Amino acid sequence: DATVQSGFSNAGQGCISTQRVIVDQSVYADYLDVLAPKVEALTTGNPMKEAVTVGPMVREGDAERVESWISEAAAAGARVITGGARDGAIVQPAILADVDRDMRFSRQELFGPAVGVTPVSGINEAIEYANDTRYGLSAAIFTENIDNALKFALEVESGNLNINGGTQFRADLMPYGGLKDSGMGK
Repeated sequence: DATVQSGFSNAGQGCISTQRVIVDQSVYADYLDVLAPKVEALTTGNPMKEAVTVGPMVREGDAERVESWISEAAAAGARVITGGARDGAIVQPAILADVDRDMRFSRQELFGPAVGVTPVSGINEAIEYANDTRYGLSAAIFTENIDNALKFALEVESGNLNINGGTQFRADLMPYGGLKDSGMGK
């Protein structure tokens, strides 16, 4: 639910929207099985209509860019589980599986309604992958293991860190900012 909310609200056009989802390989297939129908249930169109859950991108050119990045990732070996089709400025919410860390989809800010899911083997590889980017604005971990949660909080290079909450949570009355090439510091 947190992936759907933080990855697709505002058509993924939020600075702390979820883009990269790093999942332990032991639950990877199950995670995709649960995520896919939730994303497929999202409806696109005019956001003034009550039934619509995902509106258009700001510009049609942005939608074209998102569509091309999805196609590029698929050509490089990622699997499009659902979505990705474009109609004008609207892009169907997409899930890409098996996204490699060297794909542009994983290296740059997509700023659109698509998430890339990557399997890893354990917390150390997850942290390494999370830090393998020039960005560091928001990150989140979902775990029942307090040791993994604390390790994540101490080692992930991000200005906003959430434990068992999505990347879009922040308290506006508290200092907020990013690390690396994200934001303007804090």
